[in-house]
Amino acid sequence: MVGIVVVSHSKNLADEIITLAREMKQNDFPLLNGSGIDGEHFGSDPMIIKETIEKAYLDGGVIIFVDLGSSILNTEMAIDFIDEAAFDTSKIKIADAPIVEGLIAAVPINDEKATAEDILTEMEDFKNFSKVK
Repeated sequence: MVGIVVVSHSKNLADEIITLAREMKQNDFPLLNGSGIDGEHFGSDPMIIKETIEKAYLDGGVIIFVDLGSSILNTEMAIDFIDEAAFDTSKIKIADAPIVEGLIAAVPINDEKATAEDILTEMEDFKNFSKVK
């Protein structure tokens, strides 16, 4: 099982995505919001993301779902800041999947046997996910 973190420029948007994904949740694992910055402004903060990743970390690792641009860069920076003596950073992965569809698909398949790599493999199809044919 892995912990899951959502990083968006909007803390409120991430809260709503997490609320929707919790409807699919079948197991007990951290599903946390690492979004936003101090204050009411949009953005992302590497230190908030780092702390959230550390809180979500399980033996299987952590998968982070991000929205775009600086959320990705700040998440990469946050991973670089994590103490490798305390956390195996090779098990901390950014999902290359749409934030909503990817999260909704990842949550129900996250069980006691799942690793970050297992879930990311399942996310591969979401890179080219077509909503309308």
